[in-house]
Amino acid sequence: MRNTRIEVMHNKKMKPHYLGPLVVIFHNYGGTYILCKLDGSVLHHPVAAFCLVPYFAREHITVPSNAFDINTSHLRELEQTNLVNDNDTGNIASEEENYKYTFH
Repeated sequence: MRNTRIEVMHNKKMKPHYLGPLVVIFHNYGGTYILCKLDGSVLHHPVAAFCLVPYFAREHITVPSNAFDINTSHLRELEQTNLVNDNDTGNIASEEENYKYTFH
């Protein structure tokens, strides 16, 4: 998923431009996607299609339905919503911790 929060920063050169990998749970009719991380936590808002980079797996990957950390009623609410928050790409501070390097 494209990290749109860094586009307005002046020091964006060394920031992560993409966040992920993410798993698509559902595709809404409006062109938005409901995504989850590999640990099963579901993003709180649908994500617009232009923010995603497609990945085509060589083999079909079967994911069990109990792998997602969401109840069915909340998933149905996300499926019915048309609201997209393109600027909400998660907590950048926690994502940036993965990419910090120390130079001596």
